[in-house]
Amino acid sequence: MRRKDAANIPPNNTPIEEVSQLTLRAEEVDEDPTTAELRIPKVKFGFTFAYGLAYFGFFLCLFMPALFSLPYKIQLIDPASKETALGLVVGISAIVLLPVGPIFGVLSDRSKLPWGRRRPFLLLGLGTFALSALIIALAPTVPVVLVGYIIAQLAGGLVGASMNPALAEHVPPAQRGKLGALSGVMASIAGVCASLIGSFLLGNILLLFFLPVGVFAIGVVVWLLVIPDGPAPERFQAVSIGAALRSLLFNPRKHPDFTWVWLGKLCIGVGTAFFSTYQLYFLLDRLGFTAEQAGQQLAAVGGLALLATIGFTILGGFLSDKLRRRKVFIYIAASMIGVGMVIAAFAPDITVYIVGAVLLSAGSGAFNSVDLALASDVLPDKEAGGKWMSIYQISGTIATAIGPVIAPLLLAIGGGGNYTAMFIAGGLFAAGAAFTASRVRGVR
Repeated sequence: MRRKDAANIPPNNTPIEEVSQLTLRAEEVDEDPTTAELRIPKVKFGFTFAYGLAYFGFFLCLFMPALFSLPYKIQLIDPASKETALGLVVGISAIVLLPVGPIFGVLSDRSKLPWGRRRPFLLLGLGTFALSALIIALAPTVPVVLVGYIIAQLAGGLVGASMNPALAEHVPPAQRGKLGALSGVMASIAGVCASLIGSFLLGNILLLFFLPVGVFAIGVVVWLLVIPDGPAPERFQAVSIGAALRSLLFNPRKHPDFTWVWLGKLCIGVGTAFFSTYQLYFLLDRLGFTAEQAGQQLAAVGGLALLATIGFTILGGFLSDKLRRRKVFIYIAASMIGVGMVIAAFAPDITVYIVGAVLLSAGSGAFNSVDLALASDVLPDKEAGGKWMSIYQISGTIATAIGPVIAPLLLAIGGGGNYTAMFIAGGLFAAGAAFTASRVRGVR
């Protein structure tokens, strides 16, 4: 018999561990956590279908505004300063809500409702997405758009806290690569659908923003019917918001692998944020397309990129489980994303742009194939998956905040419109993930 604390932390405590001992104290256990994890039964088709469908709807709610509808809306309101306005909206919303996702993760870990500790957060997130869609669609000014997008980020935090822990809680290690890859595939499909569908809905602004919410609602219903859930284990006690905030802090030296994986996601996120946030404006300003043409071109590019993304995501997820290796796919991803962004940086026409975008997308597929699986493998406490996966996802939120804020400064180099400098900088950021992966010791 041995006593296990919430994060397997030794007694010489820092302030955060003092909070952990007060609020996360574990019960006596006989079984090693690694052995218990291996006892998780394999998931079947129903789980896989519900998981994929819900993530598709979730990503559509995230990507439709990020890739198309939000830039389009801001261009309608403020065409003269659209680049700066878009950067401020995306950056400020991410900064303001930086701690929200992890707080929701901590609170969902401790929910004692008989119906489940994750399900209430999922339904609340769906409703919040609907509210944000209404506000942004009807917004007459950029500040109102900002309010709506802050609410959208709040919705993303709620949904992430409810869905992201499923991989660590319900999927055995031997299947995590495949299920993690499935979420990556759904992200890629949602990205293509966002641009394609958006280009055909320019005449109906309400439908442009509400369609993703409707699709996600279908996924939520299926998730609620299929994915198991229940109240939090007894060892999780109620916690105040202040204690929840303090418990989000952790000592990187005590959890170095988790820290390096977190930093790697940050590097990839900052790099690709330059590309994804401003690709519509790149086609408008550099290549001279109209908004409708740009949306259709993005969808066409996305179709080719989708094949590359899905291929690398599925293959990477399968091979990472088969070979029991994750890091090599991070090396591949960082290299391909970096080279793809450099090619796009110098693209004189749509053909060269397609080459860069497809290579970048293939690299994103390689990263998506092991992203969640790698994070799940290095979680300090898998029973507190809501907390730790939310902390992991906050690296993406920080990237979303940093990228659009830095991008206008890079664009302004040389008098404005310097997409070359911005894309090259993004490639260098993404390449940094190769270094962080090399520092991970507990996973091959």
